Amino acid sequence: MKKLLLPIIALCFSMSFAQSDDDDEWADFDYQHAGLSQVEFQKVKESGMTKKKLLHLLEIGIRPKTYLQEPWNDLGVSESEWLEQRASGMEDADIDRTYKNNTGNQGAAYLSFLLPSYYQWITDDMAKAIAMNVLEASFIGLTVFLYKSDTGGENSWVLYGVPLIAINHLWSGIDALLATQWDNNPTAKSFSWGIIPTGNKSFVAGATLRF
Repeated sequence: MKKLLLPIIALCFSMSFAQSDDDDEWADFDYQHAGLSQVEFQKVKESGMTKKKLLHLLEIGIRPKTYLQEPWNDLGVSESEWLEQRASGMEDADIDRTYKNNTGNQGAAYLSFLLPSYYQWITDDMAKAIAMNVLEASFIGLTVFLYKSDTGGENSWVLYGVPLIAINHLWSGIDALLATQWDNNPTAKSFSWGIIPTGNKSFVAGATLRF
């Protein structure tokens, strides 16, 4: 029993000193003056956050409650990147758009002009991807057929086949670019301007709403 008693006493002393050190760190800290509630301050201490860390967060305008939720995980960035961007004045929504733009599918969107349906496949837009592939195969087949049928130099394959293939490539690329634009600016998907016919051989500006 005596052999067990000494380690237990030593453990109690070490825990007591550790608690004392923790209390000493916050001894002169006025959480109310810092704009924190008692509950917020208690959560900060329970999380093991240092005083220096808390002061840095408050200095750059981040509430400890927000920090403890670890929002950088949802945004797909590191903690240091999140803190750096927030310190520069960016909000989480701005950080989200920025990193989507930098690490998103912009390259794949441009590649879709050369490889129809490429972007649609990698973003699981199956209906469009299949439709583009079917049209590409059909238009190439039609072009080959017209080329072999042009015995009199009509060049029908140039007049009809090639433009159809080009239209499919443009559809794929433009659709991909619009999709990436909407990813970076979600409000662009719900409202856009365009022109509509009036029925009197003229056009007027019109707004399109999408829900």
